[in-house]
Amino acid sequence: MQIKDIMEERIARMETTLDRHDSQISKLFSRIEDTNKCIQKINTNMLQIKWSVYGAIGFYIVTQIGIIEALRVAV
Repeated sequence: MQIKDIMEERIARMETTLDRHDSQISKLFSRIEDTNKCIQKINTNMLQIKWSVYGAIGFYIVTQIGIIEALRVAV
């Protein structure tokens, strides 16, 4: 084999590897986007839980103390 043939074979292998890596990188970025969407949904759910707990605590205080007393305490 001549040097030219060897170089062409090596370049062909490198191009094949590069195409495979490009495909793998695209798949990984797609998975990252999906993961970020899931994390955002989890964050939204956690915020809803937090505000529900705050509302429950507020409701408990208002029902136990009374609305007028709760307003006096708040002011």
